Amino acid sequence: MKKSVLAVLALLAVLTALWLAALAGADANAGGNFWALRKLAIYYTGIAALGCMSAGLLLATRPAWADRLLGGLDQAYRLHKWLGITAVSLGAAHWLIKLVPKWLVAQGWLERAAHKGGRGAESWLDLLRKPAESLGEWAIYLVIPIVLLALWKRFPYRPAFLLHRVLAGTYLVLVFHGAALMPPAYWLTPLGVVMAVLMAAGSWGAALSLAGRIGARRRVAGRIVALRPHPGSGVLEVECQLDAGWPGHAAGQFAFVTFGRGEGAHPFTIASAWRDDGRLSFAIKALGDYTRALPQQVAAGDALTVEGPYGRFDFAGRGERQVWVAGGIGITPFLARLEALAAAGGSRQPVDAFYCTAAADPGFIARLRQLAEQARVRLHLRMTPQDGLLTPATLAEALGGKDGVARSDVWFCGPAGFGRALRRGLAAQGLPAGRFHQEAFEMR
Repeated sequence: MKKSVLAVLALLAVLTALWLAALAGADANAGGNFWALRKLAIYYTGIAALGCMSAGLLLATRPAWADRLLGGLDQAYRLHKWLGITAVSLGAAHWLIKLVPKWLVAQGWLERAAHKGGRGAESWLDLLRKPAESLGEWAIYLVIPIVLLALWKRFPYRPAFLLHRVLAGTYLVLVFHGAALMPPAYWLTPLGVVMAVLMAAGSWGAALSLAGRIGARRRVAGRIVALRPHPGSGVLEVECQLDAGWPGHAAGQFAFVTFGRGEGAHPFTIASAWRDDGRLSFAIKALGDYTRALPQQVAAGDALTVEGPYGRFDFAGRGERQVWVAGGIGITPFLARLEALAAAGGSRQPVDAFYCTAAADPGFIARLRQLAEQARVRLHLRMTPQDGLLTPATLAEALGGKDGVARSDVWFCGPAGFGRALRRGLAAQGLPAGRFHQEAFEMR
């Protein structure tokens, strides 16, 4: 979250600096009374909100450069979320700064602004101001609840997916609002250039969303060849055969899978190593309405679409040894890595894998032990109802104390709270900064 907040602050700092520079020529004689300052505040909040929303729409297209630059699509989505939160906050401020003083005037608590003399003949841009103001106000009424619902994790996935489509259309209305109402003098400054680029990029992202084309170039069709349920853990293993076009993947990456058009794409970690044969496996935990119903909705032979691969959970580190910690369904990226290491003859560096689970399927555990043996990985199975949660102190003890921790790279996949506690605790045990790797696998 810290990196995402810093990125948002950096964008706001750039927009603020450009806006202040634009003021030197555009509003140098605006005066210092309340109504003049209100006007400037309206411009600033509108520009900052639209800039953040434009950047967020661009990231929503899942560009490959963002995956590389930000260290994984999970980080891009986290930044996308914070850009959305910032844009809504600034948009709400923009709306309140516009309407509250008018309400105060209507109540007789504030003196109405003095009107200047005639403005002469209206230009074509002046004719757009009224519709732009009205449409922009109604767009704000839509955007605020849409973003709040989209961020609410208990809100069903499918409606949230559809709301994002509505948000893309609403954004195009806000682009019209901003382009028509931003002072013409601003367009002749670097601020105008940057805003034009941001709005063009955001509009392109919105168009892709409305057309259902986000990630289209990275989609490959296929079919389900086998379904293996694990009742003991509530996991459904889906093996699929993809058509030509899949570029291959590295252990630790994930993909968006569409089992049916009615629901849309869901992200799942790839649970198998790439063998250049078009075969992929996904281990899907029954965590929500959709995943609980999935075993009754799919069958061998059904068509599906896989988009990807995405992610930077790549097991590359500087430590002498690797430590893997998996919580529940977080075992999936490690399954793919175990398969890859087993196919390569085993790991060439010491690896300790800690698997923490509350409900283990005997068949799955047997397979996990076999893979770990073939991959030359030391497996530590921890049944949390009997053994309790894995603590930093327990992990450090298994590694031989603080010296063992300091020489390690830790790769974690599991509940976010578990990961945060482990990260803090291992830092106190001597884990160097940057050696704890965790994918923020949350799409909202």
